[in-house]
Amino acid sequence: MKMFQHEFVTIIVVFCTLPSILKVIFSSFFELSLFENLETLPSDIKQMMIIISSAFVLLVTLTIFFLRKRRKMTVELRSKTEEAEEANRNLENLNKELLAQKNKIAKELSDSELLYSIMIDSADDGIIFYDTDWSVKFANPAIYSILGFDQDKDRTSDIISNEDLLHPDNIDFHLKRSEAIAEKGFYESEIKVKHENGKYVVLSTKLVKVKDESGVPLGILSISRDITSLKDTQNQLIIAKEKAEEGNRLKSTFLANISHEIRTPLNSIIGFANLLNDIDASEDVREEYINYLNQNTEKLLQVITDIIDLSKLENNEIDISYNPVKINSILDYADEYTTKLIDRSGKDIKLSVEKGLPDDRDIVYSDEMWMKRVFRHLLDNAVKFTRAGKVEVKSALAGSTVMFTISDTGIGISRGNLKNIFEQFRQEEDGHHRSYEGLGVGLTMARKVVDNMDGYLWVESEKGKGSEFFFTIPYRPVDTSSYTEAKKAKDTISLSQDWSGKTILVADDNIDILKYLNRVLSNTGINVIHARSGIEILDIIRGKESIDLVLLNLQMPELNGTEALVEIRKIESKIPIVAQTASILEDEQNDLVNAGCSACLVEPVSQDQLLSVISSFLNKN
Repeated sequence: MKMFQHEFVTIIVVFCTLPSILKVIFSSFFELSLFENLETLPSDIKQMMIIISSAFVLLVTLTIFFLRKRRKMTVELRSKTEEAEEANRNLENLNKELLAQKNKIAKELSDSELLYSIMIDSADDGIIFYDTDWSVKFANPAIYSILGFDQDKDRTSDIISNEDLLHPDNIDFHLKRSEAIAEKGFYESEIKVKHENGKYVVLSTKLVKVKDESGVPLGILSISRDITSLKDTQNQLIIAKEKAEEGNRLKSTFLANISHEIRTPLNSIIGFANLLNDIDASEDVREEYINYLNQNTEKLLQVITDIIDLSKLENNEIDISYNPVKINSILDYADEYTTKLIDRSGKDIKLSVEKGLPDDRDIVYSDEMWMKRVFRHLLDNAVKFTRAGKVEVKSALAGSTVMFTISDTGIGISRGNLKNIFEQFRQEEDGHHRSYEGLGVGLTMARKVVDNMDGYLWVESEKGKGSEFFFTIPYRPVDTSSYTEAKKAKDTISLSQDWSGKTILVADDNIDILKYLNRVLSNTGINVIHARSGIEILDIIRGKESIDLVLLNLQMPELNGTEALVEIRKIESKIPIVAQTASILEDEQNDLVNAGCSACLVEPVSQDQLLSVISSFLNKN
């Protein structure tokens, strides 16, 4: 209404002043007209003239009004038009901005899709996207390469759910994944899928339902990772753990066996030693007791030797000394040793020893001591596990090797134990209720020794049908004449000696050992001087007393034997020094020799060993 307020006021003013205006107009008109007096006009003419004049004035007024209105509306229209044009320009600019934004967003979306596509195609994990009906919409190349198939394969094939490729254990994979996705929206499983090479690959597969912002399902995303190597490693760790646990169990059994194997002969030694005090026992009975003492002492020493050998082998400290060895003499040792075993066991076992090499071809470079140890372990088992029957020992030349066979008709070895019979602490029977004695390390040591001699040891056996053990050593022949001369030279050393006029310094802090050595040396006529410490040894040496040989125990108080050895050599460089040591390490014994030791005796030392070594020095003079 406000926009018409001014016009309404104008119209009212016009109508209010209309009579006065008309009067002026008519007065002027009639003054100019033919009529001399208005009063003389007829009333109807007057009335009509008034109406016409009023209409004219009204028309003029309305014309003026509408002209003004039109002008104003034109101005307003022009203003509105300009505003509309401005708004249109703004709208166009806005549209341009929106279009630019749209293009930018579209490019960013395209770049993002490209990036995600590159990431998915480059991923090491296999990725598959299904629609809600489990139809494959997309699969990346990795899922095919994991299974060894062409990466350009149709990307819509559900390769991990192919029943022809799934392992029988995972044949229900389809059902399980569908139920889990329907109930929980996710599923996780390990499945085995056949590789193109025919082997099975283990996949760790995770599936999750994908939804939009409003919660409407779009499909299912599956990610599969090849964990075959991981599973193999886990299985190896499990096997290693089981082996470690089995090893610990076997070690515990081994320690229990050590206790038994040591205590059994020790019990006999103590028992028969006490029985020797029986004054009523006849000489024959006493001799029998002494024989039992010697047998059990030998057995105890053998157990200790086995433990020492095992320690050497475990620390790779076995030292093979290659010297001329007569194979037939080794078989003679095997014959003698086995005969003694059979006699002691009281079993009805027949022994057969067959020498397959002629005397002129049976001398080879090898290690006699370790060869005898191998035979001892194999023969111990042959007699131990044969209640009655036959034990055979054979040798033969087989190409560039010498092959030995030790067979028996004993209990044999079960197929399950054949694969691990050479493992440490393994026995056909173990535990406290086992039927047979032993530490369970003999075959382990035998194989390791043979391996170190560049040979091979194996077994053929069947439960209840006996066993055949074979081992080989390289055939490295030795000239027979040189061996014979060396053998003769060795045989000339006699254990019955007359060392009157000689003096030996015996250094040991153990009174029992001193008494034993005195008794052994008493029949030789040698003069024995005692030293109970390293300091006392040096005092005697410095006294310039004539000493022909020093028998030195390395475990001495005040100044140990090794230190005393070095100091002795500073005073006297030519006196033969024979060290008694409990060391089983070859390097330590070599260190002693390098420090000035003339020879080493590994304890316990037998009477024959002691006299033989001493004679090798004293008889030179």
